[in-house]
Amino acid sequence: MGRYKDAARYRELLDGCTAYAEEHGLFDLTLRPLAEDLGTSTRNLLHHFGSRELLVEAVVDRVRASYLDMSRELIFRIRCLAEESEQRSGPEAVADVIAEGLNLAWAEASTPSGRRRIALFFEIYSAAARDPGLRESFLRPAVDEWLTPMADAIERAGASTGAARSIAARIVAVHRGLLLEYLALGPNGDTQSAHDDAVVAARAEILAGTLPTVSDFAAEAK
Repeated sequence: MGRYKDAARYRELLDGCTAYAEEHGLFDLTLRPLAEDLGTSTRNLLHHFGSRELLVEAVVDRVRASYLDMSRELIFRIRCLAEESEQRSGPEAVADVIAEGLNLAWAEASTPSGRRRIALFFEIYSAAARDPGLRESFLRPAVDEWLTPMADAIERAGASTGAARSIAARIVAVHRGLLLEYLALGPNGDTQSAHDDAVVAARAEILAGTLPTVSDFAAEAK
């Protein structure tokens, strides 16, 4: 019978593994340098995680959970808007909450610790493009947890289902593209201006997408 795995020690090691991956990368890590950095042994890591592959999976799960936790306030507010009455979830309110959320996420990513977390997030994000398992366990939740509540709120504010999802998808894609550019280039005026303009454009697109169209008026006339 194997030794009992201490849950608190497991969480402590997982915190350390995640911090190490933020600094050095995840998928090329080897256990010996990791163990030395954490002041433990490879044997202890294998005791708690089972294998290098399972350790990597645990870090991926932690990064996904942390990313969604970081976004939970925005996601919660967007979901509330989608569930409230039409009057309280009007286009202006939806646009304001989403714009605020994009700015908050950008500010978080602009800190040194935020940049390290975003670097690890994008390392896993890009790996998921070639790994069906990661695509299902990491990429889809990371996209859907933002896109779906955002699209629901935009639809409740007056956009069609297709238009709402299209607007939300563009907002998420542009935001993440600019985060990746910021990560690659570091703080710079061009990327910051592009982010500021993208938030203004997102807000305008939400308001324009929730306006009645000619086809809407035609449908009402029938």
